Amino acid sequence: MNSRRSSGKMSTLKLKPSEKFEHQIRRIHDLLAQPGSLVTWNDHLPDPDNPSQPRQIDVTIRRDGKLTLLECRIHSERQDVQWVEELIGRRLSLRADAVIAVSASGFTEGAIRKAKSFGIILRDFSTLTEDEISSWGHLTRVWLTFYEFTQVGFVFRFDSNHLKGLTVDQIEEDLRDAPGRLYGIFDVVAAKIDENPQGLPYRFTGEVGEDGLNVAARPVSRIGVSANVVRRRTDLTIASVVAYDAPRTTATERQAFIQGVALGDFEITSSSNDVLITVDLSPVEAPPGCKFHSVDLEFDRIVKMRWMEIIGMPRFRIQLQDVRIRIASI
Repeated sequence: MNSRRSSGKMSTLKLKPSEKFEHQIRRIHDLLAQPGSLVTWNDHLPDPDNPSQPRQIDVTIRRDGKLTLLECRIHSERQDVQWVEELIGRRLSLRADAVIAVSASGFTEGAIRKAKSFGIILRDFSTLTEDEISSWGHLTRVWLTFYEFTQVGFVFRFDSNHLKGLTVDQIEEDLRDAPGRLYGIFDVVAAKIDENPQGLPYRFTGEVGEDGLNVAARPVSRIGVSANVVRRRTDLTIASVVAYDAPRTTATERQAFIQGVALGDFEITSSSNDVLITVDLSPVEAPPGCKFHSVDLEFDRIVKMRWMEIIGMPRFRIQLQDVRIRIASI
């Protein structure tokens, strides 16, 4: 087994369904493209006959001076010969070397015949049945890990010159007004826990702090933290598997597979042993007293993780009323 955890790269991009579909196709071709290829979403190409009027293309692939256009449709009905004829004209108009037409709903027989006659490459999706998933045999185990904090105590340490008139109520009010500061403290604690060779559960005691940290408009020297810490795990299920390739290709023999995880926009895209992950964690409700730690995945083979894209994070569930706060001088 090969287990991989990744915090990934963050994205706050909010997309329409058609744009999400185009990004899905872009991710697939990032995996399928030959080395040295440049895959671009929402590209704009100059019209050779009207250079001042760029033409929008859903996805393009460039390699060794060759240009491939990818056009995507996420309509409810199969795409017919009319769309294929439009793409024949687009390839000629833009002097492209190839065109790939991607339909989420498949193609009519007439469209398949016309595409074959004029060299338009067709791609669609096939949803695997339970038997096909079993024979495919590459389901990924997925879970979320949280750190749960109980009996939490903070000691805010200030230089004695900054203590005059300062009260615990002022610190609590400041943390309520700027909850990111409270989250930041637990973020630093979680990083220290990751360095702990003892593992969990255990009683964390230590000091954290960063230069420039201010609470209640006063510079904090250090923050003493004590808390009981345990690790909580939430297992997720694979809701569906769809396969991407030419129409009529057997589902389990297709080039690329997308595992849909039962958590909003969470997809595992794979081709052979190359993998891309995209996940929106904003729908996740962290358990009370818990801070999100990681997305964990376990594969049945050694894989190459090309990247992991995280869109949004789980809501923070550690409440200020669950934290005991004191003030002290350094």
